[in-house]
Amino acid sequence: MATNRTFEAWVNPLAFLEIDEPWATELKRAVTHESVLTYCCPPDFPSDLDSLVARYKDISTEPARLFVVPAERLLIERLVWPLRNAKAAYMLGNHLATIALCGMVAEMTAILLWEVAEVQVNGVPLTPKGEAALFGRSFEKLGQERRVEVLVAYQLISEENRDRLDRIREYRRKYLHFWSQGHDGAAHDAKACYHDAVSVVVAVIGQEIQDGKIQLTSGILRYLEKHQPPGAA
Repeated sequence: MATNRTFEAWVNPLAFLEIDEPWATELKRAVTHESVLTYCCPPDFPSDLDSLVARYKDISTEPARLFVVPAERLLIERLVWPLRNAKAAYMLGNHLATIALCGMVAEMTAILLWEVAEVQVNGVPLTPKGEAALFGRSFEKLGQERRVEVLVAYQLISEENRDRLDRIREYRRKYLHFWSQGHDGAAHDAKACYHDAVSVVVAVIGQEIQDGKIQLTSGILRYLEKHQPPGAA
């Protein structure tokens, strides 16, 4: 059916005009740090230095600080850099990316908790095949809600951290799975999600200082002994 109504539209919303052709040749604008930041931020978010710093300070209010992490490759790749990228995404105004990355960190943390626990049945270590027999599939392949249920059942997680993992999962679910979910509260929820994710990672790794030394959790110590390359310091 024909209509005479008009609608507003974004033209080339994904294009970086200083780089993409034919606009780059026509406009002859240099690619600068400022233009990159402008592209990375949503159109309604200022990308000037003061605004970026203000958003960094806004999210850097986590109740638990991750101030030291063992330099083990998987811990860094699965937990630390995703959290750093989640924080950077918040600075840029990309709240959905913050929530998505924190969701990933929460899932990796649950899997790590299970791995370091080295659960046994009748004195025999539980293998992925045994996990599948007990839970329907290996722990790693369970959904996050079910993973948390298993961690609770085996008393491998505190009530506080269970609540944090559940909140992160709910934030991720409503923003990344439901078309009907509005984004008006995304900034608040992204910050809360990030704070929960950092707190869970801190609890798993351990950040206590005793006699001038950093005390890691016993599970992480076992993990490092297992994964540290021979001859590494």
